Amino acid sequence: MSKQEESWLYEFIRKAIERSFKVQGYEVDLEITGHPRGKFIPEKFLRSEMLLKHRRDRLPTPDIMGLVWRSTRQDNKKLVIVEVKKKPNYRDIFQTKGYDELYSSDFTYLISQHFLCMSSPKVLDFIKESPELLRTRKGNDVCIMTLYRNSAGEIHLGMLGPEAGILPTAML
Repeated sequence: MSKQEESWLYEFIRKAIERSFKVQGYEVDLEITGHPRGKFIPEKFLRSEMLLKHRRDRLPTPDIMGLVWRSTRQDNKKLVIVEVKKKPNYRDIFQTKGYDELYSSDFTYLISQHFLCMSSPKVLDFIKESPELLRTRKGNDVCIMTLYRNSAGEIHLGMLGPEAGILPTAML
């Protein structure tokens, strides 16, 4: 799926993630960073001097980036990275892990339009056998979430169906 094809989802996903963090008492500052092409990542999301130094270079850009923090702890902001894919495959998992490692994120999400069990059953089988595939260098898990509509027509994120008991559960 091209950036253009997935970009219409970004605002829905940004709002769903924002809502999920706010319900847990976090302040949230999320931005769509993956579209349009050539958009620079805001400095506030870059944690290392090396990334700041090369900010104007063509750094790989996740679809959504942001910061979350408790209102009482503004000095302890945590970086959120979100990558959106229609049907995640192995390459998408490693791309998302790469963003996690490059930007040292605290929460990393791979959001799918379809349940992994239906869209990528081979990937799901591999994850069942090797859940460490989703483990990042910092020891966090890439959390694979599915976009769905509730009975009121609102778009939400969740791990439903077979994925719920198998994949690592990070915040959301």
